[in-house]
Amino acid sequence: MFDKIIESFLDYISHQKRYSPRTAAIYADAMGRFAVFCAEADCSLLHGLNVQNLRAYQIHLLEDMHEGPRTVNLHLSVISSFCRYLVRQGMIKSNPVSLLTRPRLPKRLPVFFRSSAVVAYLESDNVLSRRDFELPCDNGEERKALYMECLRRAIVSTLFCTGLRRAELISLDRDSLDAARGVLRVVGKGDKMREIPLVPACIQEISLYLQAACTLLGEAVEHPAPLFLSFKCKRLTPNQVDKAVKDELEQAGKDFAGRRSPHVLRHSYATALLEGGAGLDSIKEVLGHANLAATQIYTHSNPAQLKRIYKAAHPRSGKKDGKD
Repeated sequence: MFDKIIESFLDYISHQKRYSPRTAAIYADAMGRFAVFCAEADCSLLHGLNVQNLRAYQIHLLEDMHEGPRTVNLHLSVISSFCRYLVRQGMIKSNPVSLLTRPRLPKRLPVFFRSSAVVAYLESDNVLSRRDFELPCDNGEERKALYMECLRRAIVSTLFCTGLRRAELISLDRDSLDAARGVLRVVGKGDKMREIPLVPACIQEISLYLQAACTLLGEAVEHPAPLFLSFKCKRLTPNQVDKAVKDELEQAGKDFAGRRSPHVLRHSYATALLEGGAGLDSIKEVLGHANLAATQIYTHSNPAQLKRIYKAAHPRSGKKDGKD
């Protein structure tokens, strides 16, 4: 049972800050673990919010629980957010987490697939382009297998072409697609709306998927109608999306070896845009990043592209009158 103060904090981040259910669950787990640590140290939650106890908790996570620096920093960030909430409530005077030295994080560059492999996949022959879903299919298991093949292709193609986060893909409704304008309306973090431009090939594949869903599933779907449906006509779960991506890319060949996840497809999309000459500001907007710092990581993953941009822009790169 949570302390009432923690319950009040979790209610605040869920309903006033409008954090996603997944983020709220992470906060709840972190606060629960800290509350247990305080109880075992025989101190109340509020009395445990001091530098000495927080350092002890940091060491406990690192040495006793064998957590990595990234996880420890996540826990400290959650507790810091909790302390800022308590300061606003007048329950404590300052945030003790700000006085801690946090573990240094190892630099981690984004994993992505080569643009040539992505293009080959997107242009490959597939179940949607062949319209296999229009073939007679009386057996329920065969119909399910055919639908899942259509769904997997549509999910991976959409992620490749939009750079959506997994949660954003799941939240899409059918009216999120504006085929006439060629855009996808997406609600991202913090309930911020953005529009992502779609290439005609992506619009066509999504439209073909919707035809497949109508043919193989019928129209018995929940309202508002999700864009991507499970075979039971329900909104997809995170695990279902992860499995669809993994299964589809395993069949796509050796160019997609290694980690296969929605976030790797997001990195691949951003890297492809950078390689194609898109500016960081534009990439930031379509990815839904709150600030440019989150987008700049892609310049580190592609130094060759950054070098080309530098040579094209710098006044002493050797160009004269617009010519090399």
